[in-house]
Amino acid sequence: MDSQVKMHYRWTVARRLIHWTTFICIAVLTFTGFYIADPFWFIYSPGTREAYNTFAMADVRFIHFTFGFIFIFAIIMRLYYAFFSRYDADWKSLLFEWFNIKEWKTVLSYYITFKPYGVPIKSKYNPLQSLFYFLFIVACFFQIISGLVMFTMGQNSILGMSFMQKALYWFVSLMGGYAHVYDLHRLLTWFFIVFFIGHVYMILAHDVGDKKGTVSSMISGYEAEKE
Repeated sequence: MDSQVKMHYRWTVARRLIHWTTFICIAVLTFTGFYIADPFWFIYSPGTREAYNTFAMADVRFIHFTFGFIFIFAIIMRLYYAFFSRYDADWKSLLFEWFNIKEWKTVLSYYITFKPYGVPIKSKYNPLQSLFYFLFIVACFFQIISGLVMFTMGQNSILGMSFMQKALYWFVSLMGGYAHVYDLHRLLTWFFIVFFIGHVYMILAHDVGDKKGTVSSMISGYEAEKE
């Protein structure tokens, strides 16, 4: 007799909104960040266009900083739900599950052979997922701090910026100067790109292998489970 499939409610509305907000922010920040580092369109020779038509850098920087602050809010909310959500507080899995040495061999054997589906999961995440999400949170912290440092550079005329510069100067000193802060910010951008590729692979592999509707579950909130 075929086992019946039951839809299990896995992701709350808040978690789904935070997830997609974070995804959109990272996509926009990555694209605009590359443009700020090396402008690749809207480049005009002096005198060929009116000044108001050649303000692309200012517009891109405004978009970058706007989505940067939205990203900060999304990460704060994600951490809040990780610790205080009554439905899916998962801070233990995020912080400690990757210390589960016994499950690493089994998990890696699935992922290395490109067959991550069927990985036995005793908690919300397997050790590899837990490690990736933990590193993601750490990377977000340093990316946010380095981004705020660069945001305050040359902004002394804006109310509160001088105070912010002083408050964040410990990080500049720790990194050995503003140039190294910029290098860290750019390096972490590549981490997010690699993380995104790995995340998409793992989700699609689970979706194909387990047939639980893992991808669609982050839209509908429901995941299929065999009884």
